[in-house]
Amino acid sequence: MKFLACVSALCVFVTVNASFEGSYGDHGGHGGGHELSHTVEVTKHVPIPVYKHETVPVPHAVPVPVPKPVAIPVPQPYPVHINVPQPVAVPVIKTITIPVEKPVPYKVEKEVPYHVEKPIPVPVEKHVPIKITKPVPVKVPVYKVVYHHSKH
Repeated sequence: MKFLACVSALCVFVTVNASFEGSYGDHGGHGGGHELSHTVEVTKHVPIPVYKHETVPVPHAVPVPVPKPVAIPVPQPYPVHINVPQPVAVPVIKTITIPVEKPVPYKVEKEVPYHVEKPIPVPVEKHVPIKITKPVPVKVPVYKVVYHHSKH
């Protein structure tokens, strides 16, 4: 409904605006105020789509209370067979005692039949020639300063 009201208000506004443009518009560049063209209003029926808002029901899950069976133990005069899935894991604890013998310590003496050589220090003399540079005589000039005194 709001959409229809907005469209009708818009149509009225456009119609009024168009009528004002014709009377205050440009006179075609002619002076004097004589109108050379006449404005003719033509009404035309324009089909305007009207949209109807309808609500669509969305299916959703409805919680339904379901009663659960309650097992009540009943004393039986005879044994009842119960199915047990095989194999059943049963924890088994087994203790094994192992005697541990402690070894008695004793000395092991063994003779080595091989001759073992020991290093002996030997004095070694080495003669290495070392070159010694001899001094070269250099002549250095000696200058004597001679003072001449004019007063004696």
